Amino acid sequence: MGGVRAALVDAVIAAIPVALVYFSGWAYLTSYLGEFGIDATQIDISFTTVLVYAFVPLQAFYVLALFFLLAVLTLAAFLFELYAKDQNDKRNKTIAAIIAFVSALLFVCLLFVIKGAAVDAAEDMAHNVWKGSKSQSIPTLGSSGNDEKVVADLYRACRDGRRLRQIIGLPDQMFLMCRSEVDPCNHGTLFVVNKDGRITYTADKVRRDIDAEKICTS
Repeated sequence: MGGVRAALVDAVIAAIPVALVYFSGWAYLTSYLGEFGIDATQIDISFTTVLVYAFVPLQAFYVLALFFLLAVLTLAAFLFELYAKDQNDKRNKTIAAIIAFVSALLFVCLLFVIKGAAVDAAEDMAHNVWKGSKSQSIPTLGSSGNDEKVVADLYRACRDGRRLRQIIGLPDQMFLMCRSEVDPCNHGTLFVVNKDGRITYTADKVRRDIDAEKICTS
């Protein structure tokens, strides 16, 4: 029974880092896409894509500092517990239990800290799209029917005016923002282009924090 319990504990401990990284990536992607009114749960985002984007919020200084503190406390708890087993010392066992409890509380705090870092990073990246700092990705459109001609003409006008900016590219579709000619930092048109070069969705968008923050000087 003890061996099974130890194996379960080891499995949980091994899964925690992966779960934490996945949480970080998902927190960033949902926040970033949410800046453009895109529901991340409605699109197919691969596991590896989430992991790649996880390192955006994880590199924040306060996240790294909390990681380091948690690592030190975990090591301290392990050493106290190990010494207590060797010496049969109840005092060190108590200290190890207290440190473990504090570490658990800090881990919960870490989730909120990562979420906050993800929101901040997502907002900065969204501003890069609106300011035109993000890369220009221009997928070629396929043939369109008469009912799609108006949308295709609008897309080509954005392309020719070099106003298209990539929000995110996925294997099956690409999300693009066409910045407005009149007010490029605050208004635009969202295009979703699938892998066949067909526009599957379009919508007029207004920058989320338009009334709270001015991101362009002119």
